Amino acid sequence: MKNLLYFVVSILAVTLVLAFSAGTIMAADAMPESGDVKVLLENDDVRVARASRPPGTVVPMHTHPAYVAYFFEAWKGKLTNKAGKVVEKEFSAGQVIYSPGKTHAVEVIGSNNQEVLVIEWKKK
Repeated sequence: MKNLLYFVVSILAVTLVLAFSAGTIMAADAMPESGDVKVLLENDDVRVARASRPPGTVVPMHTHPAYVAYFFEAWKGKLTNKAGKVVEKEFSAGQVIYSPGKTHAVEVIGSNNQEVLVIEWKKK
C-alpha cells in the first residue's frame, strides 16, 4: 500500500510538471459530477478526481482535456466515441494511460469495479 501511494504521488508530480510546461493544453470540460466521482484537488491548473464505479455504470458522453489516468483495479469497459464507434477495452491494475483529450461515453462491463485516478490539465 505504501509503494502504491508513492507511485500515485509520483505520477501526480510528473503530471503537474508536464502541465506547467505544456503550451497547448486543451480547455477543461470536467467529468460528469456524480456520487461516484470524488474531486481530490482542483485549481487553475489541474483537476484530480477519483472515480469508483461498479459494473453496469454508464457515464454519459463527456469531454476530457489532456489527462493521465491510473487504474487501481483491472476492469473492462465499453467506450463510445463522439462518432458513435463502440469498442470494448480491458485495463490492467496499475496501468497508466495518457490522452491528449477525448470525447466519449463509458460503460463499466464485466465483474470488476472501475477504480481510477484521473488527472486533467486545464488551459492557462
